[in-house]
Amino acid sequence: MTELDILLLQAQNNQGTGTYQIAMAFTIWVAFRAATVTGQNYSDSMIAKVSATVFGLSALFFLNMTYAFYSFNMAATGHRLAELQASGTEISGVSASYIANIGASTTQPTFSLVPGDPVMILMELAILAMIVVPIWGAKK
Repeated sequence: MTELDILLLQAQNNQGTGTYQIAMAFTIWVAFRAATVTGQNYSDSMIAKVSATVFGLSALFFLNMTYAFYSFNMAATGHRLAELQASGTEISGVSASYIANIGASTTQPTFSLVPGDPVMILMELAILAMIVVPIWGAKK
């Protein structure tokens, strides 16, 4: 696999993940709307509250999955470039910088659903609160 093949594979992965991210953004918005409507209009219905909560948590799970795939794809690209460099193939300065910036090595990356980025953790916690609080929080 050449450097260009690796970078083209990363571009394809990013396109697929980006498309899925757009769908997840819409789904999270629907979860926010469902949480608001459920909290305002159906606060006495346990079925509505549980349904809206399950939908919101599922949307959040798949948003997290999208981020996990994005992170893994970026790490895998760095790994492939590091392996290419270790094989003696000369790589461009941009690819060498990419390897250094993400801390890639010839050790194969592992897939994880646990976000490694603290900002993503905070964002997911905020989304969780924005879904759960309108449904289960105290009413005015």
